[in-house]
Amino acid sequence: MLDLLKQLRKSTEPTGPWIDRPDALALLDRSKAPPAFKDAARDLIVDGFTVLRQAIAAELCDQVIEDYHRFARDNPQAVAFDAHGRERRLLQFHQVCDSSMRVATDPGVMAVLDYIFGRRTSPYSSLTFRYGTQQEIHRDTPHFATWPESQFVGVWTALEDIHPDSGPLQYVKGAHRYRLAPQDVLKHVREKHSHLNPTEQIDKALWRYNDQVELHAGEHGELTLAPAMKRGDVAIWHAQLPHGGSPAADPSRSRWSMVVHCTPEGVQGHEYQTFFTHEGPAPPADRYDC
Repeated sequence: MLDLLKQLRKSTEPTGPWIDRPDALALLDRSKAPPAFKDAARDLIVDGFTVLRQAIAAELCDQVIEDYHRFARDNPQAVAFDAHGRERRLLQFHQVCDSSMRVATDPGVMAVLDYIFGRRTSPYSSLTFRYGTQQEIHRDTPHFATWPESQFVGVWTALEDIHPDSGPLQYVKGAHRYRLAPQDVLKHVREKHSHLNPTEQIDKALWRYNDQVELHAGEHGELTLAPAMKRGDVAIWHAQLPHGGSPAADPSRSRWSMVVHCTPEGVQGHEYQTFFTHEGPAPPADRYDC
């Protein structure tokens, strides 16, 4: 795969992932990368979603769940519950749990991501789930904004065999190509809600952006249930892919999983306030030291 990486690294200017280039498929065809890498890249170019089967060892998946139980028992204040008494997602577990960090930095998965970005990749944040989110169709980009855009992916690992009644992942195939400019959304909100203060307008813009994605993503692709995911399978989705959790026929059934948002090393991720207000190709001021 080094032939493609060398070609992409000739420029010193920061760029988005090469899979978003107009000639991405031609680059892929010329690449001498392993077939599995090329298959994953092709899926992301065309559909915005790919699956790496049995990428994580089953024993490691079991260890993450065991460590989660131990952590929740020893740190009850860190675990929040919904109105039905189900644990909500646990943030940044990989920072305090060795087994979770091993999933987040799995060498095989990281090698695929290095190929996709043409740069060394690392985990940025993680969420660990005992239950499905049943979350509406949305994009992650307002909360992981990068300059240039789309310099991250979602990497979701099934920590158990995912039962169809537990609310499996769903996504809008191909809708990562749907364009929705955040500045246009904020302009609309400012014109319609001029009585609100700037902070309230940005919050309203986030609501409208999410609403527009949910309303219109289906015009640009087909709502698709993720293929049956077994323990150790890893799904990767494009930064712009509309996705969510399908309704759970049995909300009491677990859907043990872990999602890691991964970026090329050194990339700054910004929150939605910057996503809506920063204009131009130059990146905003660094959010943190790295």
